[in-house]
Amino acid sequence: MTIGLVLITYFVNYIMLGLYLPFFFLVLHLFLGVSGDALIRQIEQNQYAFFTLLIFVPAILSRLPVFQRLMLFFSPYKPARGEALSKFQAALAPVLERARLDGRQFHLYVNPDNSLNAFAIGDDNIVINAPLLAYFPEEELTGILAHEVGHLQKGHTKSLLVMWGMSMGNRIFFWCYALIMNLVRLLLWVPFLGLILGLVFSLMNIILQVGNLLLNYPLTLFNRFCSRQNEYEADNYACELGLGRNLYEGLYHLEQYTRQQHLGFLARILSDHPGTPERLARIEAYVNTHEA
Repeated sequence: MTIGLVLITYFVNYIMLGLYLPFFFLVLHLFLGVSGDALIRQIEQNQYAFFTLLIFVPAILSRLPVFQRLMLFFSPYKPARGEALSKFQAALAPVLERARLDGRQFHLYVNPDNSLNAFAIGDDNIVINAPLLAYFPEEELTGILAHEVGHLQKGHTKSLLVMWGMSMGNRIFFWCYALIMNLVRLLLWVPFLGLILGLVFSLMNIILQVGNLLLNYPLTLFNRFCSRQNEYEADNYACELGLGRNLYEGLYHLEQYTRQQHLGFLARILSDHPGTPERLARIEAYVNTHEA
């Protein structure tokens, strides 16, 4: 399923870049005039290679450890130190022992955000929010961390980072498009020129909106479906380590704070996480079956 999602992400980004291309050529004409024609012809002749580079180069860079270190360096997450590190390591120790993993391979971070959350990033990074680390019992943290290690061991976070990199070219095009749109608004008052620019960019908006509707929105729904399956798979990983009860207690504790109810149909398909009650029911069934 993950491989299929990566392939679909490539094709969607490729097509979306093609939708931006007329706008890109228009900007080249506006700023470079006739001198931009040679560049435009070069891009048209090598469009496949051009788009593939825009998609795959950022995706490959996202897999490099140095990129992940830089990404986390510029994030609000701070390396766990002192008492926070001791508590983090103590809660993680049973997971490492049961999974037979070397704790030195993981990088541990604390997020100062006030919400109750924990997540994994990239190849070997685990982030836990400060309130969760400070107020939850160690046994519950162990269950939650077993779930996050499951994401890393199953490769979920690697594929997410690759897909984030694959969409970087489209995000750059969108930022440039938004910038040019703001500049064009300054020219809309110019007679005739403003009318022409307004029509051109209105047409571009329609094309991009239709492209989003037909391509990005279905991809987003499929991506969130896969994300929900990944959550169940990470839950199963914790259960298979014999830490299902710990995870159950941790999620139940979280549910008491969030008061999450059973999600309706629309909320379920739009969410990247299954409803907590559904996850608890699955974990309880596993524990009752395998740890009775």
